[in-house]
Amino acid sequence: MVMKREQILARVIIRVRLGMATEEERELLGKWLDEEVANRRLYRNIIRGRSIAGRLRLEDEINQTTDFQKVYEEVARRLAVHRSRRYSLRRIVVVSGAIASCLVGIFVALHPLIKVEVHESISVQGELKEMKVVKEKVMLVLGNGERIGLVKQVPDSLKLEQATLIGTKGGLHYEANTDSVPEREEFHRIETAVGGDFFVVLSDGTRVWLNSTSEFVYPVQFIGDRRVVQLKGEAYFEVKHDPARPFIVQVRDVETRVLGTAFNVSAYENEESVYTTLLTGKVQVSLMDQKSDIPSMILKPGMQSCWKNGTGEFSVRKVDTKNVVAWRYGEFVFDEDDIEVVTRMLSRWYEVRFVYDGKRKGRHTFSGKMSKDEKLESILKILTLAGGPEFRVEDGIVHIIEKR
Repeated sequence: MVMKREQILARVIIRVRLGMATEEERELLGKWLDEEVANRRLYRNIIRGRSIAGRLRLEDEINQTTDFQKVYEEVARRLAVHRSRRYSLRRIVVVSGAIASCLVGIFVALHPLIKVEVHESISVQGELKEMKVVKEKVMLVLGNGERIGLVKQVPDSLKLEQATLIGTKGGLHYEANTDSVPEREEFHRIETAVGGDFFVVLSDGTRVWLNSTSEFVYPVQFIGDRRVVQLKGEAYFEVKHDPARPFIVQVRDVETRVLGTAFNVSAYENEESVYTTLLTGKVQVSLMDQKSDIPSMILKPGMQSCWKNGTGEFSVRKVDTKNVVAWRYGEFVFDEDDIEVVTRMLSRWYEVRFVYDGKRKGRHTFSGKMSKDEKLESILKILTLAGGPEFRVEDGIVHIIEKR
C-alpha cells in the first residue's frame, strides 16, 4: 500500500516526539516545517492538542498507556484537513493600484473565508520607505537601516542593488544579481526576539536556521575569497560547498571555518562559552586573534568544541547531535544541565527572568526532553517533580524557591 504524504508525516512526527526518529526522518520533518509558516503553526497545534500532548508528555507514560494507533490516526487526520483546506481556498492576486486594493477589501468583506495572497515587487528607494514597520519577533535590518518585520509583512519580492529577496512562506531567500560584481559588500541583519526563530537562504545557497534571541549579520552578496558572517545567539548552518571560498562564522573571539558542511553554533551573550557542533563534513575552529598561540582545532562529525572565555584552550567532546539541534524541531533537550543553564534557555523562549528567593541550596541538574509549545507553568512543574526547586511566576519574573 502506498502511503499518502500526510500518513508518512504523521508517523515521522510521532517518532520525532518519542526520540525514535532516524536522521532521514528528522530531515523530512525539517523540510516540511521549512516549506511554510502554516506548517510550523499546524505542528505546534498538533503537539499541543490533548490527543497528542496528553499521551506524549512523559516517556514512562508512553511505554505503558499510549494507544499509538489513535495518536497516529489523529495526527494524520489533522494533516489531511490542513492539506484539503489549503487547496480548496481560492487565490487572489493583487497586481497594483489603489482600485485593486479597494476591490480586494470589498471582496474579502463579502467572503471572509477566502484566503487572499498579495504579491508585490517593490524597490528600496520607493515604496519600502512607506511601509509601516511593526516590531515583530523576527526583524530584517537592511544596509540603509530600514527595518522590515519577517512574520507578518515580508514582501513576496524585494529588489535590491546586489540581490533580490524572495519572501517564502517558510523564510527568506536571497538571489544574487549576476549582471555586475559589486565593489563592496552590503550587510543585512536578522534579529530574532524571545520566542522567535527564522530560516534564510543566503545568496551562495547556504541555508541558516536561527534560534530565538539571536542576531545574524551577513553580506547580501559575498565578494572575495572568503564568505564571512557574524552571529550572536544560536544558529544551524548547511553550507554550500565552495572549495575556493571558505565559509567563516565569527562569534565573539572564535571563528569556525568550513568549506561545505552542516554544523551548529551556540554563542549567546549571557553564556560564558561558545559551542560549535559538527553534524557532517569537517570544520576548523580557532580564535580570531591572529597573534594568539592557542592552536586551532579540527572537528569530526559528532564532536563539539567549547571555548570558555578566559581559558587557555579549546575543549572537545563527543555529543548526541540530535539533542544539540533539537531546537530546530521545537524541543528543549537537557543533558545533566545545571539549573542555571536550564533557566537561561527557558528565559530566551518565554520572555521571563529567573531570580532566587533566598540562597541556593546544593546543585540541581536536569535531563530530559520537552516541547517548546508546553506552557511555562507545565515545564516548571515537571522540573519540580524531577527533584528541583519550586517556582512561582509573577509579572514576568519566575521566583526560584528552594524546598525546605
